[in-house]
Amino acid sequence: MAFRFAQTTDEKGVLGDKGLILGVWNPASFVTITDIPKDSANPFRNVSLEINPSSSQITSLTADTKKAVVFAAIGETIYIYHNFSIWQNVSAKFSVQFRGKSAAIGQIAFDFVSNNLYWCDSLLNWIAMKPAYNYNNTFYKVIVQQDLNQPEGLALDPVDRFMFFSDNDPNSRIEKASLDGRDRVVIIHKGLSRVLTLTVDLDNKKLYWADHGRHTLEGCDYDGANRRVIRRMNSVSITGLTYFQVCIIGVFIV
Repeated sequence: MAFRFAQTTDEKGVLGDKGLILGVWNPASFVTITDIPKDSANPFRNVSLEINPSSSQITSLTADTKKAVVFAAIGETIYIYHNFSIWQNVSAKFSVQFRGKSAAIGQIAFDFVSNNLYWCDSLLNWIAMKPAYNYNNTFYKVIVQQDLNQPEGLALDPVDRFMFFSDNDPNSRIEKASLDGRDRVVIIHKGLSRVLTLTVDLDNKKLYWADHGRHTLEGCDYDGANRRVIRRMNSVSITGLTYFQVCIIGVFIV
């Protein structure tokens, strides 16, 4: 399961479309939660859009909200869905954005300043990027590879030009680097098990992550300072995380 918060802002989508987009397995579908509940007692309002084949496994989502575009990592391919609308989608017709990644779990992320798409490949052991709207399958660049064994979590700050990523083998750690992969710094290296998903609060310069092995939701400053456990969730594994306005939104498997 993967997810992304999206809100369309121009004529390419439906103005005001807003919701939490989840990539769901069995059957494969986009499920858009149109009103995020204020607490766990309130029900979800959602719209579902099934994807063919139904056996597809969506491992990560990201979005270009200005163009109403959703990117989805499914197996060895990153797909692009144009003109996404919560209410007016009839069928999920994807175009191939990139084919050639491994089918292993790894986050994808969109840089809304430079319109580049980034992804982690935890089997090929690298982080790569390419122009999000260039469909040449050979036109991409590996930007981080040295000393990577299992990169899985990825988050971008396109404004300050930072990326954050997790490497989960042999000992899990979180690094910060520039968006070109340079100036790498380890900011967290103790007390981690397997960090699958990262997100950032751009306004307050905070990094948040979900530790799949420790069942924790944690956060820190961009330099790793002021680390704290926000929530312990026994027997719950968080598989997706995003920060929106003043809320941290998570998707989990019990």
